[in-house]
Amino acid sequence: MVKTPAEYFADLDLHLSGKDAATAPLSRAEQSFVEKYLGPDALAGIPVITAPESLMQGGAALAAAPAAISPDSATAQPPSAGVSRPVVVEEELPSVDEAEEQRRLLFSASEIQLVSVRIAGTSFLLPIMAISEVLRYMPLALLPRAPRHVAGVINLRGRLTPLVHLCMLVSSDASPRYAADSLVVVCPCGGIQIGLIIDKVENIYTVRQQELNWNPETHFGEAAECLYALARIGENLYGILAPERIGQILCR
Repeated sequence: MVKTPAEYFADLDLHLSGKDAATAPLSRAEQSFVEKYLGPDALAGIPVITAPESLMQGGAALAAAPAAISPDSATAQPPSAGVSRPVVVEEELPSVDEAEEQRRLLFSASEIQLVSVRIAGTSFLLPIMAISEVLRYMPLALLPRAPRHVAGVINLRGRLTPLVHLCMLVSSDASPRYAADSLVVVCPCGGIQIGLIIDKVENIYTVRQQELNWNPETHFGEAAECLYALARIGENLYGILAPERIGQILCR
């Protein structure tokens, strides 16, 4: 059985922990992003979003995997002294090792829970365990020095969060779009929290391991850099997005 996002997330008891902007540290990945695209004083001028309009919360908000679904599926320089956020490397976001563990679970699990999202007219899948929450449109700070696939940055509960035009990374002919009806999928990945801009959330699926193809290059070419694998659901083939790889693209 395919559950709608509303049905799936209604069954979960998830609580996101907020952070105060004065105490949230910069991770190594965040500092790399600041040095590359912002500048020493930029963070101080970005307002903190403490209570965003949330559409749903996801599996990354839990220490353990989310509750199971019935498996009836498709068979810059460092900030200056004037910035309140200290530059330290202790972090609460998933580390590189934890991202690797997440990838290992995707390879080894007999069934994988995935959420379908719409991006520039095409559906992609995201592992539920990689999603922290899905938020409605939020104003952002533009980054003139950033590439076109970076829409800007927000300070989400004290955590630096770049927003990514995902369509630019998965399609060679897509145009960037971030409007009042856009949604943002927040994903913590290897030391930096990113927001993936999407058009809408579609469905929740449970896909069996034998329905996955771990060579996405065969279908998506260069865009496969942002994907884990391909999943066949019914007659359709979907790319499974890899948030931590997108985070690496932002910081390298």
